[in-house]
Amino acid sequence: MIQPTHFISCDWGTTNLRIKVVETESLKVVAENNSGSGIRSLNELFQESGENDRMTFFAHYLREQVMKLPQAQHDHPLLVSGMASANIGMLDLPYGVLPIDESGKGFLLRDLMPWPGQRLRLVSGIKSDNGMMRGEETQTLGLLQLMRGAEDGTLLLPGTHSKHLALVNGKITAFSSFMTGELFEIISQRSILANSVAPGAWNEDRAECFRQGVMSGYQGGFSPHLFAIRAGQVLRATDPTDNFYQLSGLLIGDELSHLPGDGSGTIYLAGTGPLLRLYRYALEIAGVSQQLTVYDDQLFSKALLLGQRALLLRDH
Repeated sequence: MIQPTHFISCDWGTTNLRIKVVETESLKVVAENNSGSGIRSLNELFQESGENDRMTFFAHYLREQVMKLPQAQHDHPLLVSGMASANIGMLDLPYGVLPIDESGKGFLLRDLMPWPGQRLRLVSGIKSDNGMMRGEETQTLGLLQLMRGAEDGTLLLPGTHSKHLALVNGKITAFSSFMTGELFEIISQRSILANSVAPGAWNEDRAECFRQGVMSGYQGGFSPHLFAIRAGQVLRATDPTDNFYQLSGLLIGDELSHLPGDGSGTIYLAGTGPLLRLYRYALEIAGVSQQLTVYDDQLFSKALLLGQRALLLRDH
């Protein structure tokens, strides 16, 4: 593909749709429009609609969102990554395969024209022998460009389903998924612990609760310690927000216990917001801060655009 001056970055996740007009060369964002209609909610609307053309339904909504951008930006090529290529999305694409390297050759791409004159490139997810991901792989592709020449190690991407990706000779050769974020949501909102935990502001006392949770989860897993949170609230009236951070620490500590245990290799942590800070603190608590390299919010956001640009310009 001849390099366009701009492209439209579409990151369509389970719960959000983020659209940005990006200068191809500089990756400067010149316009954007974000929507709360992620793939999951739009799929529910599609099922309720009684329509049978999934592609047309999703394309209609996407076009509405693109039309909210400045008119001069409407005709740039679209690169759509995330859950849009899942079976509940716009078009179900097969998974690409490992390894992931800077070329993006393992990705499957589908070129479409969802409405007259609009070029759209849809990105597949990536699978391993026992895992799959959609969305993180595009950011990973961009991170590999930022990590060029980095030592072998583990790339850790926190989230609803956290990913631990093995970096070997500049390539992602394997990965594992951890349902840490989803487990936290289920346990804190739908289990017997729901009345014992409540979100709240971070402070020194809660940092200590989080630290204790991380150490317990890292050393012995989370399951043996869960009911103690309920017992503490009933028997000793422990603070629900303290319990909230203790539970978070337990689950994150358990996840981190599955990092390579021989102390070799760098740990690369990439993410955004409070979750990035929690994982960074948890890794320090676990005693691996000397091995740690962190890619913060700004670099992580840039990585997505780097990955999307690479896939936009890649030939089939």
